[in-house]
Amino acid sequence: MVLDDQDWQLPQLENIKVTAEELMLLDWILCSGSALIPGATVDDLIERWSSVRFDVWKCLSEIDRLKIGPLATVSFEMDEFTAKVLLALTPTTFRWGTGVDCGFSLKMKLFHFLSGEIENDNTQDETNSNSEDQSTGSAGSES
Repeated sequence: MVLDDQDWQLPQLENIKVTAEELMLLDWILCSGSALIPGATVDDLIERWSSVRFDVWKCLSEIDRLKIGPLATVSFEMDEFTAKVLLALTPTTFRWGTGVDCGFSLKMKLFHFLSGEIENDNTQDETNSNSEDQSTGSAGSES
């Protein structure tokens, strides 16, 4: 076996990091967002949409169970076809009333996934350091 004959391309990413608000937006898209494309049903757009929706709620349950905060991220499994459909269906801007534009951030994550770019996700690190500060009571106590 000659190693030079092998295709050494990196495998495509298999998940994206999403927040609770992005997951809720995905759920909204899966249950009603397909109306954004006239004449298309969710079944026409995403073959396994019920499995994707179940995965959304599995991730939301994990966030709730771990009490890791609304800005923390979890891994959400994604394939290329579903990412392309969700990129088309996701509003470019969308807010749940918290001020965070989860539509734009989700759309960028889908784009990064499809383009093969690795997204620099500092949200989890910042959230963990904030929760550690709050749990020890040291946040804001410096003079």
